[in-house]
Amino acid sequence: MKIGINLLPPNKKDEIRLLEHFRTALAWEAVIFSIALVFFGFVSGIDYVLSLSLQMVSGSQNDKATGAKYETIKYYENKFSQINAKIAKISGITADQIYWSKLFIKLNEVTPASVELSGLSTKDYAVFLAGHAKTRDELLLFRDNLTREECFQNVNLPLSDLVSKENVAFQIDLEIKESCVKNK
Repeated sequence: MKIGINLLPPNKKDEIRLLEHFRTALAWEAVIFSIALVFFGFVSGIDYVLSLSLQMVSGSQNDKATGAKYETIKYYENKFSQINAKIAKISGITADQIYWSKLFIKLNEVTPASVELSGLSTKDYAVFLAGHAKTRDELLLFRDNLTREECFQNVNLPLSDLVSKENVAFQIDLEIKESCVKNK
């Protein structure tokens, strides 16, 4: 067994510890610096390889095979442009399309069972209905239903149609809102 005597004063011991810490920190800095140096070398190598690849690709664009591929791509781009133009025309036509089936659905919802519609004609958004009801009250109920429906406006039932009490023939003029017969 060896016995060592430490005759150094405490402040010298602190200096020695600090010097050891300094050397350890310096060693770690050297390791980190060398890792960073390797990383930047790797990145610059990748940059060099990519620039060479780019030069090869740009040089090969002049090849006939590549030119043929570009011509094919241009052909399909033109085809797509033509098809898109046709689709835009069709969309324009369907945007202005009036769907009268929506009018029929609304009329079906508001028409009482005892009211029969025998004629329907339209001009723009004006609708002319003809038919007959079993009673005057049923006809008035039909007119009120049409008036309450938000899609119909300016409902006009002539007073001359209300003369008969039973088996009443009628003609109603009304307007339908554009938003109710067109897709939004």
